[in-house]
Amino acid sequence: MTALPGRRRRSTLIAAGAAVLGVLAAMALGTLGALTLYNSTEGADASSGQPELVFPSTPTALLAAVDDTGALASMAVLVVQPAGQGGSIVTVPVDADATGGLGDGDRRPVAETAALQGSSAVGPEVETLLGLGLDTVEVADAARLAAIFEPFGPLTVDLPADVTDAEGDVVAEAGEQTMDAEQAAAVLTARDPSVPAVEQYPAAGAVWAAVAAAIGDGIAVTPDTTPATVPAATTAHVPAGTSAPDSPTVAEVLAAVAGGPTGHRPLRTIPIDAAANPRGVDVVRLDPAELALVFGQIAPGRVAAPNPALSVRIESNFSEAQLADLGLTNTDVAYRAAAQILFVGGNVLSVDTAATPDDEPGTSTLVEVADETLVAGTEGASLLFGDLDVEVGETRIVGIDAVIRLGTRYLDLIREQGTQPPTIASLPTVPDTLGTTDTTPTAPQEGG
Repeated sequence: MTALPGRRRRSTLIAAGAAVLGVLAAMALGTLGALTLYNSTEGADASSGQPELVFPSTPTALLAAVDDTGALASMAVLVVQPAGQGGSIVTVPVDADATGGLGDGDRRPVAETAALQGSSAVGPEVETLLGLGLDTVEVADAARLAAIFEPFGPLTVDLPADVTDAEGDVVAEAGEQTMDAEQAAAVLTARDPSVPAVEQYPAAGAVWAAVAAAIGDGIAVTPDTTPATVPAATTAHVPAGTSAPDSPTVAEVLAAVAGGPTGHRPLRTIPIDAAANPRGVDVVRLDPAELALVFGQIAPGRVAAPNPALSVRIESNFSEAQLADLGLTNTDVAYRAAAQILFVGGNVLSVDTAATPDDEPGTSTLVEVADETLVAGTEGASLLFGDLDVEVGETRIVGIDAVIRLGTRYLDLIREQGTQPPTIASLPTVPDTLGTTDTTPTAPQEGG
């Protein structure tokens, strides 16, 4: 980052216990007040004289699969890299709760919504669940999926357990095996109501992981033009200040993803206890910090900001030497920071975890705000990140109120407090095979 004007120095002792929680609550309220001022007519004009950067285009699509009874069986989000070739595949459990598993109200698993409202409800429900804008959605049956998968050839799939269908019949046995397009489609459309959906979720991940492996460094795929066999509404997310492009089809998005290096990642699931699930529906909760981390890395221009608070970009760019004694990666550190920001009611829209050995982060965490009126919103943030340098940026990123570049004092806090985020339960590690996607914001293209 360049040296910027308006630098202010803040340093605060780290409190503990109830005192910390009280200050964190105050910080959240202060942040809300700062953003309200920023967006009011009395605040400074956010666009006055400041060059603007935008996140690159990363088309997104949802490919959902249903069984012969119409029950939702599996879902995968496809994200194209900014280069237009290659990308990411993120599998999503069909029993994930669109309410986030919070509060005392009824849980709302996506599969139940689809059963009650039809396939057209799947796209909007997944957008709510993930906090992600989808350019296009398709809900497909086995025949349609087989046609889509045909170009990928035989797939080497390692199933963690037997896959059974609505009648309880075995569709595919556990273990490593070679599958053709029809067999892979049969796994993705198998849904046994006697088995919790979360237990069948890893099988869908195994198929999509095999697709990513078959793509390798990229293959040429001609988009399948067969009409969708199950009607579903197409949704389009249009960032503010842009015009709506023609929405691509899911087949076109998949072809673009297949055109270059492709990674796959499943999402962690968190059980919901009976007290928070009064109807006893088949449901799990997703980790909001992980969602912010994953989609903030690969599709920041599509991530939503649901909270009336600052929207931030996290940059965790430590070198291997700076992280060595912690046994953590930049992704681990960014996850912790995202969890803390979400805990105090902020929004995490963008995450950068690329190491920068030639420009290692300094001691203090650097916070670049988009406008002078937002400086007040950083009050108390030193409790989360240690010593802060707060600046008003020379440029602003559209949709981002503050860029937080973590400093080594934040690593000191992790050493002092332990490596587990204090507000997120300890969860098993999920392999991250998405790799690094460069979604660095750039100046808008002429005519864009």
